[in-house]
Amino acid sequence: MAYKRRSREFEEVCSLAKMRVHVAYRTACALLPDADDRKRVRIARKILTLCDGRDRCFTITEAGLREIVMQNWQCIDRECPSCFFWEPMSRQINAYFAEED
Repeated sequence: MAYKRRSREFEEVCSLAKMRVHVAYRTACALLPDADDRKRVRIARKILTLCDGRDRCFTITEAGLREIVMQNWQCIDRECPSCFFWEPMSRQINAYFAEED
């Protein structure tokens, strides 16, 4: 690496980054002893991605829930008076998947 401005802070950040990469790779090696190097690197990258602190939770919207349900909704009567409450249903689904075990 040829950076023009090398400071003490920069060196510390690089050192910590190298250590994290090494730990993630060694973890992948320990978890997958029979895997090839390419797969270990891929798993190590996934480990580092999971450890970056970002929230990767998703929520389902009312429109998304409506799309999923209506594609799979079947009723014998063409004039079926089905009534769906999309907002409470989507909120309940999101609450269910947000629960920590």
